[in-house]
Amino acid sequence: MSSLSKMPDVVLTAIMDYLDFRSIMFLRKVCRNFRTFIDEVVPSSSVIALGLTVNQERIKLGLEDSIVEFRKVTYSKPDQEVSFWKDLEMILKHQKSHLEYFTVNLEPPENHKTLEKSTLEQLHSVFLDKLQNLLTSRKVPLKAKSLNLEVGDQNEVMKILPNIDLETLEEILIFPATGPHMRVFDLDKVVETEQWKHAKELGTANFMVEEPLEKFTHFERCRICVDTISLELLRKLKESFFNHPTLESFELHHEPHYKCRELKHWFEQLFEGSYPDEVYQDRWYSRIPGNPEDVLSIRSSYFEWITFSRCKFSDIQINDYVI
Repeated sequence: MSSLSKMPDVVLTAIMDYLDFRSIMFLRKVCRNFRTFIDEVVPSSSVIALGLTVNQERIKLGLEDSIVEFRKVTYSKPDQEVSFWKDLEMILKHQKSHLEYFTVNLEPPENHKTLEKSTLEQLHSVFLDKLQNLLTSRKVPLKAKSLNLEVGDQNEVMKILPNIDLETLEEILIFPATGPHMRVFDLDKVVETEQWKHAKELGTANFMVEEPLEKFTHFERCRICVDTISLELLRKLKESFFNHPTLESFELHHEPHYKCRELKHWFEQLFEGSYPDEVYQDRWYSRIPGNPEDVLSIRSSYFEWITFSRCKFSDIQINDYVI
């Protein structure tokens, strides 16, 4: 009987289709023949989600496999950093199919509130430079449907986002690594990337944006926070739903500067009317010109958020009340 290492390449390749990525890496360490074969053939990884979490003490590598359950490996710094980069390089080399999720979480130190901005910016610069080099060294951009970033500023976003395949990327999630204190997070460079322009969904939280509204209305679903809202801003958002048939929902969070009566007055000017809602007391609506089937529905807490959404006109009914 022939040994496994002497089997035809086509047979070995077929066998590896049944192995999870970790098993392939173990097989690579068995002997020189296996290592050479795996490095030359580069069998596709079965990894479907990849997560990187880094802080001053350690790096955590999370893998979700289509064959086995989620795994997490922790590398201490600085002793095991070289091992981490070798493992990540091998994962990215074998990653041919798309990832469902790619997450990068840059954790700040516990005393981050007392540190200077320049110090914070340098904390993860070496890690991001190495990650960027790995991503740019690929023959084709990394394919990921959802990109989840917990970072300090847009310069850190720009180390990663432009290296993701724009045809595959559907969802962009951005959160500030330093926690929820509603600072402004500049995105003027990010909004000009092709990945941003092609993505279908944007989710943000715990920071405010200042870029023009039109930089966000191409998404099908969007969630942002602004410091102030105005009648003109709400009017532009309403018109965006009229002009962009793919826009499904837009969640607009704002600082609680406004009184309930003031917002209701604006809604009365902008929308055709209201209808009952068991949770939010009432919702507002506007018919969409030239579209007899859909309606623009608006709900609000009147204090912190306003949500615009497109729904079927026939669905706007509560307790047999139809608008």
